[in-house]
Amino acid sequence: MTSSVTTTEIRDASGRRIAFCEYGDPTGHPVVVAHGSPGSRYEGLSLHNASSTAGMRLIVPDRPGFGRTDPYTDKGFHSWDDDYVTLVDHLELDSTTLMGFSGGGGYALAVAAAVPERVSKLVLACAMIPGAPRDTLRRRIKLVSALYFAATWAPRVAGAMLAGTGVFSKLRSDSVSIWPAADQAVMTDEVHRPALQLDSSEGIAQGGSAGVVDLARYRHEVPGLFQSISVPTVFLHGTDDGNVPIEVARWAHSLIPDSRFEEINGGGHLFVVADPTPLLRALA
Repeated sequence: MTSSVTTTEIRDASGRRIAFCEYGDPTGHPVVVAHGSPGSRYEGLSLHNASSTAGMRLIVPDRPGFGRTDPYTDKGFHSWDDDYVTLVDHLELDSTTLMGFSGGGGYALAVAAAVPERVSKLVLACAMIPGAPRDTLRRRIKLVSALYFAATWAPRVAGAMLAGTGVFSKLRSDSVSIWPAADQAVMTDEVHRPALQLDSSEGIAQGGSAGVVDLARYRHEVPGLFQSISVPTVFLHGTDDGNVPIEVARWAHSLIPDSRFEEINGGGHLFVVADPTPLLRALA
């Protein structure tokens, strides 16, 4: 499956390794993707054909501690800022559209706040948002809530849950039935399943600790974050998302002036895979 995509490795000023893959049209509109938690540079595999047809160039780096990218000094959600700038500098791009998917949402927001001159548009797809109020999370799947809780209070347990080790060895395969029907259809589809599994396994290639740190961070707000967003911002969210309930996006949308909100009727957390058309339209 990876034979059609090349992993490129670059180094930042300190010598840290940053790995990324590109998908779609190599001459198309550039979009950098902040992947989920856990996730990896392979998050673009399912979007390769559609993005190529749409004239999109998807650039998907491993965030620090995921895949092949080296860990980085803990700067909270701003831990990815420098990698983003290093990447777009390497690609000789003045700015790009920035997409935050799922657990990548907080990092995409932080980059847009820190270096708005390097971000032409921010698109948040099924994105988790730092400090989301408890009442926006009421419809979240209980297993997902348990994972977030463990990330804060029992990180070793959360790491085992993410990595699927020990008593959690069958957690991924046995938990498909708890997801909304729209996501179950994607997870069990023979076309999409291999790419999703590869992305997931590569996301924990260095263990589950980076994912645990990600999830624990979302418990707290980032002071001034929403007020610092000045770039055009679009929220895309499935109405049936059980991982990040749509109420989270509605709340964040209300706090970012002039942002746009689009709900995907019947869409689950993986609506971007089931039908990427709304996403590609927003990214343009």
